[in-house]
Amino acid sequence: MVVLIFLAIVVGAVLIYGWIRLINRIFNPAIKKMERKRARLLKNDNPYIVAHRFKMQHDDMYQEYLQWLDKNGGDIPFEKWKTEEEQNFEQKIRN
Repeated sequence: MVVLIFLAIVVGAVLIYGWIRLINRIFNPAIKKMERKRARLLKNDNPYIVAHRFKMQHDDMYQEYLQWLDKNGGDIPFEKWKTEEEQNFEQKIRN
């Protein structure tokens, strides 16, 4: 009786070990690929990534500013209504 219980425990352990190995073989490549992609996206030494993050942060801050204007009875800033040519012309005049 004790031998059967011991044998059942050993067989169960082997089956669990085999199941874990099978799952690792199936999912580890996908997990490693996602980790490599995440590490690549988190790089701070790439100037394009840094510039894009700065632009996204700037856009978020501008949206917050527009919401603040709406709450305080303001309107869209006049600079946003001007065309790029008008803004360049005014900058040349100031210089």
